[in-house]
Amino acid sequence: MIMAEDPKNPGIADETAENLTAGQSGAHQNTVKIPSKVLFLSITIAVILLLGIGGWFVFQHFFASHDAENKAKIEQVEDEKDKSPESNVFLSIPEVLVNLRSTKPKGNVLRATFILQIYIKEDEPKIKEFLPIILDQLLSYLRDQTINDLEGPGLERMRQALLLRINNLIRPLKVHRVILKDFIIQ
Repeated sequence: MIMAEDPKNPGIADETAENLTAGQSGAHQNTVKIPSKVLFLSITIAVILLLGIGGWFVFQHFFASHDAENKAKIEQVEDEKDKSPESNVFLSIPEVLVNLRSTKPKGNVLRATFILQIYIKEDEPKIKEFLPIILDQLLSYLRDQTINDLEGPGLERMRQALLLRINNLIRPLKVHRVILKDFIIQ
């Protein structure tokens, strides 16, 4: 605000203008400090709320859906365990002979014959097409095992691991069970 000089008192206009300017800037400084704290607090609260809402959205959208999918997969696997094959169809895999992993210079040799129990008889020719790949998976898995890995409960773990590998290879076809016909460690 510019003030004109008063012709009767020329110095008063200058002082009044300076006082008004000083008074306005002082008042303006006080009003700016208080709202800046409130503004900072408001922005901080808004950012925290947005982060919370964003985190909730990410969790619900990505992680909760995966939990539901995992639960559905687990239920499907449990249902398949209870479901027995339509018929007794067995597919014999050629005998395998592998050296087991060992720290001894003269390692141990495993000779084994496996049989696959198939869910559906019509799948047998399709699964036979995968026999070279299945055999490769059997050999690579068994070569990585030690004698201790194949004793006691390790034998059942081996069957489950082989079943999982085979079913992953031949998907969407399914094998019901891996059966041991011969299993000799020398």
